[in-house]
Amino acid sequence: MGHLAGTLRAERPLTRGRSPRFPGGHHWTAVGLAFCAIATVGTASAQGIWDDPAFSLYRQAVEAMDKKDYARASDLSGQAIAQQPTHVLAYYLRGQAAMYQSRWDEAAAAFGKVVELYPASFAGHRDLGGAFEQLNRVDDAAREYEAAIALRDQDDLRVRLAFMLLKANQQPRALTHLQTLADRDSKTPEVWSTLGRVAYEKNDLSTAEKDFTRATTLRDDGRAWFNLGVVRTRLNDLPGALQAFEKAAQHSETKEPAQKEVAKVREAMKQPTTRSAPDRVMPGSTPGQPVPSRRY
Repeated sequence: MGHLAGTLRAERPLTRGRSPRFPGGHHWTAVGLAFCAIATVGTASAQGIWDDPAFSLYRQAVEAMDKKDYARASDLSGQAIAQQPTHVLAYYLRGQAAMYQSRWDEAAAAFGKVVELYPASFAGHRDLGGAFEQLNRVDDAAREYEAAIALRDQDDLRVRLAFMLLKANQQPRALTHLQTLADRDSKTPEVWSTLGRVAYEKNDLSTAEKDFTRATTLRDDGRAWFNLGVVRTRLNDLPGALQAFEKAAQHSETKEPAQKEVAKVREAMKQPTTRSAPDRVMPGSTPGQPVPSRRY
């Protein structure tokens, strides 16, 4: 029958990892209320700075954001800026209101003003990067994300940057960030699945097996299990491949192909062990024929 690995060529290529979803929520309310609380200090008849037009309008804009009245929040923050052109909080709130209306050019303009007035603003650089990403201005987005990371190195933002770069076919830049995340033992399974895919394409099967195994320990995912089965098949680890394909068969998106591989592995395990080296031709590596990834 030939060597075992050659008989177990997976019918589908390694499935491409899914990009992680990132939370879109921002905390304008906490910021706004923290500043607005100052207005309550003193007697009821006292005139404070929060009664001045620029700050009174900003406070009303915060209240509009709380009510998800983004158009009104944008209008009021614009009025606050007209009263005080360097009102960094109003610019940030205006950018937030624009984001929630998917008005990305306006968001970029507002957040751009935030980082101009306050270059040390992590949130300003992060959200300006997000607006640029939505506008498909990848290099500009990467610059802002990297500026934010330099101020506060958050793994979630580094993950976002890495997958944006991958999507833009800038793999070397993306891998630098992914490897940094791996060195920190990232808890994001997509980091390990992606590194596993890259190792597999380099024919570094031992590393690919470790990376896909790590991905499956972080999330019970059919695609990761299927990919692990493919790699273990290439390594002639038939019991390990069987276990991985059986796990993949428990997920609807990989059930049918995994069941086919389970049958092949079980049949091969009945045959005498040849101990021959695995086929060095990687299954499913034909350019232009990837399995479509499903973003989430």
